[in-house]
Amino acid sequence: MKTYVVLCLADIHVGSKLAVLHPDTQGYALHNEAQEYLWECWKHMLDNIPKTIDALVLMDECMDGPSRPNNKYGTLITTPFGQRQAAKKLLEPVIWRTTESGKKVKRCKQVWSLIGSAWHIGEWGEHTLMLAEELGSEKWKSEKRAGHNLLLRYGNIVLDFAHHSSYTMVNRSMPLEREIRYRAIDNPLPKDMQLEAEIKLIVRAHTHTFGQWEDRHMKALSCPGWMFPFYQYGVAKKSMARIQPDIGWALMRIKPDAKPPIAIHVERYDLPGTDVYDVEVGKWWGSVE
Repeated sequence: MKTYVVLCLADIHVGSKLAVLHPDTQGYALHNEAQEYLWECWKHMLDNIPKTIDALVLMDECMDGPSRPNNKYGTLITTPFGQRQAAKKLLEPVIWRTTESGKKVKRCKQVWSLIGSAWHIGEWGEHTLMLAEELGSEKWKSEKRAGHNLLLRYGNIVLDFAHHSSYTMVNRSMPLEREIRYRAIDNPLPKDMQLEAEIKLIVRAHTHTFGQWEDRHMKALSCPGWMFPFYQYGVAKKSMARIQPDIGWALMRIKPDAKPPIAIHVERYDLPGTDVYDVEVGKWWGSVE
């Protein structure tokens, strides 16, 4: 039986000063070392994802959204049109690839777009739908190009995608275990389909961290993001640790008749370390990774 390939990208936040940005974005250059590093990671991803992908799932927050009055999020691109065009520029090489002969061919057979949090998008919600349409995202039952909860079925295997997820600062597996328990109680599949297919993988985003949990019934995965933290607005406000995010992408291979039927590959990139100063020696030792 065929092996299906699904790529998930989450929390890209194009428009932020500390999020990934294509260097050829019209009107903007890479703003700092963080963006330069993230672009190198993005290029590594483009070089290592498969040439053919059955579904690209954009877990949303592709755009960072409006600049807040206190600007704690450090918005670089302040207009919805600018963020939308920058996100499109960044994502097009994922959806399309160039062959050795120079021909442009579609890499992703399907593109699915999810809707993220109102805090980031808010009044720019229509631009999320416009970006989804410009990227050629599939239509949902609502006839819109984006939605909240996506169920993809491959044979007797169903994958459950949503942007939103609860968050704990230390025990990252706890929200994923909770999602599995919820799905055991509240199965969104039609009753007639429940005899033919099962949800075997739950995929969530929003937290910018990688996590994985499984029981004997299904797996759950939290996707890494593409944005560095702002230390002045860290999650652990009383700790310099600030709960570092994960940067990277997730790839699933689904073979319904195999055991196990789902193989997950998550690529996570190193984060710049913390500079260490030795008081006794009186010297900076550089970064600890």
